[in-house]
Amino acid sequence: MPTNKNVIFFLIALFLSNSIFSQNNYEFFGILKLNDDSKKMITYRIKFEEKNGKINGYSITDLDGEHETKNLIVGTYDSKSKIFSFYENDILYTKSTYSQNVFCFVNFTGKIKLINKNSKLDGNFKGMFKNKASCIDGTLSLIGSENIYDKMNKLSKKIDKKKSIDAETKAKIDPIKLIDDLKINKLSKDQNLNVFWEDKTITIEIFDSGKEDGDEINLYNGSKIILRNYKVTNKKKSITIDLDSNNTVFTIEAINEGTIAPNTTKLVLIDKNRTFELMANLSKKDKASITFIKKDAN
Repeated sequence: MPTNKNVIFFLIALFLSNSIFSQNNYEFFGILKLNDDSKKMITYRIKFEEKNGKINGYSITDLDGEHETKNLIVGTYDSKSKIFSFYENDILYTKSTYSQNVFCFVNFTGKIKLINKNSKLDGNFKGMFKNKASCIDGTLSLIGSENIYDKMNKLSKKIDKKKSIDAETKAKIDPIKLIDDLKINKLSKDQNLNVFWEDKTITIEIFDSGKEDGDEINLYNGSKIILRNYKVTNKKKSITIDLDSNNTVFTIEAINEGTIAPNTTKLVLIDKNRTFELMANLSKKDKASITFIKKDAN
């Protein structure tokens, strides 16, 4: 039976170990502002791990938009000089129709003190094609996700106290839910997700990640139906198919919306050493598609 002193020591050690671990994982939300004539502002999110000065993670551009794109990011962080540098170097998926060769990747170097709660990331970025030629530059303005959640929690409490707002409306405009929704890779009506693939096979897991409510789907591989009137449950349905061409298109069709609209089918796409998770968010008879594109050898 441990003594009180031992228990306290254990709790302190556990707290410190969790704190040290959490300090190495970061998430930022904000915008990119382009320096071209449009002066367009684009939502942007990065999530990464810093380990021994090395940065590895991903970025998502145009969150839940028609050109949403997820890229791998790599970089470095010098804890003494506080110089933080990262660049996007590989497309994982995109809803855009542009080819791999015309994507403009973000390259950023700036000074930052990596503290989750209060960190801000501001400065100029350089846009570069995959061949290192210059494209559109701009400015980047991001804040740490913990800072955002603190502000959203305060706002949520204020909204919750408003007696003039009914419970249903409060649920719809809940700031925390709105932020969390931006972190879900959604596939909506008539959208196509281009996924750049490495393996020779495609494995798709299909399931309902929430409450089972009778959602049913059809799933097509090209024009061939491979799941007909399939009832989506919490149990994962796994399908593996050979990738026999450069572009393989899967289409998901919502047969109904179950008892809780809309039809929300979770899809996990499994490549060699990575997975892609997305949520098909469809009304009855809506369709969306996923195009698997073999990655360029270079």
